[in-house]
Formats: sequence, C-alpha cells, structure tokens
Amino acid sequence: MFGFGNSPQETLAAPLLAMTLAAFLMSGLMRWRGVVLATDFLMPVSLLAAYWLVYNKVPAWPPVGAVNKLFYVIAVGALVGLTAEIVAPRSVRILALVQPVAAAFYIGQPRLGVATWEVLVAATVGIFLMWCLLPGAAGREDDVKRGGVGSALALGFAPIALLGASSSSFQLCLMFAASSFGILVVHGVRPAFRFGGVSSIGALGGLIAIAFTVVLITRKTDLIAVSVLILSVVLPMFSDRICRATGLSKPFPLLFVHVLLAALPAALAVVVAFLDYGSSFPV
Repeated sequence: MFGFGNSPQETLAAPLLAMTLAAFLMSGLMRWRGVVLATDFLMPVSLLAAYWLVYNKVPAWPPVGAVNKLFYVIAVGALVGLTAEIVAPRSVRILALVQPVAAAFYIGQPRLGVATWEVLVAATVGIFLMWCLLPGAAGREDDVKRGGVGSALALGFAPIALLGASSSSFQLCLMFAASSFGILVVHGVRPAFRFGGVSSIGALGGLIAIAFTVVLITRKTDLIAVSVLILSVVLPMFSDRICRATGLSKPFPLLFVHVLLAALPAALAVVVAFLDYGSSFPV
C-alpha cells in the first residue's frame, strides 16, 4: 500500500527500523523495571535476531561453513560469558581475550595450512580490539561507552563487508548497529545498562567473528579501511584527557565525546573504502 520494499534500500530499511524499535522498547522496559543485570543479554540477543532475519534459519549442528559457524560463535560466546559471570566473574576479561583466538581458528579453519599467518594476524587484531574495549572499569557509564564503541565498529565495518563481497555481513552489521542504538539511547542519561561477560564475549566477540568471515573467507577486504576502522577503539582511550583539557565533567558530555571519537574513524573508514572503489562502490 505504501510502496515500501520496492528497492533494496527500502527492503533493508524495514528490518532496521523494526530492530531499532524492538531494542528500544525492550531496553526501556528493562530500565523501567530496574532489571540492570538482564540488559547484558540485549546486544547478543539482538545480534542473534539479526542473524535470523538475514539468513532466515538457525543452522544445523554441527555447523558447516563460516556463515553457519557464526551463529554458534555468538550463542556459545553468550553462554560462556553468562557462566563466567556466575561462577568466576574475574575470568570474564581473560575469556574475552581468548575468544578472538578461538573464533579466528574456528572460522578460518579452511585457511589453516594454506595461509596460517592470516589466521594468526586476525586473531592478534581481535585480541587488540578486546583489550582496548575491556580495560577493567565497571561503571554504568563505562558499559554504555563500550556498547557505543561496538556500535561504531559495526557501522563502520558494514560497507567494508559489502565491498568484501559479503552482503549478508553488511546487513548483519547494520542491523546490529541499529539495535544497539535503540538499546543505548535509553541509557544516555543516568544509565542502567550492563556490558558484561555476555555482551563482551557474545556480542562483541560475535562482531569480531563477522569480520573474520569477511577477512579470512571472502578475502576481498579493503585492508586500508580496516586499519582506519581500528582507530575506533584507540581514539576513545583518550576521551577522558580531552574532556579534562576542555573542562567537560558531566556524564553525558563525557559519553558523547567518547562515542564521537569512535564514530569519526568509522566514518573515515567508509570514506576510504569509497575512494578506493570509486564508481564501483555499491549504493
């Protein structure tokens, strides 16, 4: 009736809006009910929902192929994070640093023996991303900041994935970024959000695994754009110094500057990818 879905852009817009709205409502409901610990599930569940919307299936076990493996990397990562939070909370950071190694070898299994060094480099970059994002601070504002940086990474990697011949990864990243925005916008002021073991190992680890499917399997990634995108986890580490130097001290401006420093390299990575591909950039 409205002509919605007559183009690829409109077809993608519908699930993006649905994911954003659903995430916003669920996050708002949890905030209203004061269920802070349960918010740790929001981002990994959103990523699993995005997977189902993109592929319209839950892959059979044992999974064959990187795309099918991806679902279980996210799901098992979330379960491992939950178990660690209950049994040994101090182990969460260690497990989060191990996750990219396990994901790289699991997703990149076809490259082992052929180009093992590629898998090792991917795992090292994944560890670096986790290390930058999980420095140990555990305040509510810090959790929202981590979620915001993860959203920026997803948004920046989406066009890189598309240019890497993976339209499904492009959609996954966009849907995850959209749902993350819906989740986090509720907690922009006086946050009641948790980015703990479930989010870090399940959602962030899952996002890193998505990147591995493009970098290691399709192997058509714009490495310059990826290198620029990595700055999205580096620059926010200087946000506190910048805020002190500019006299900013209130929670919301601190959060805004932190996420902005993550978003700028993500936007620059998209520009770099566009310049590299020129007129062949898909729109």
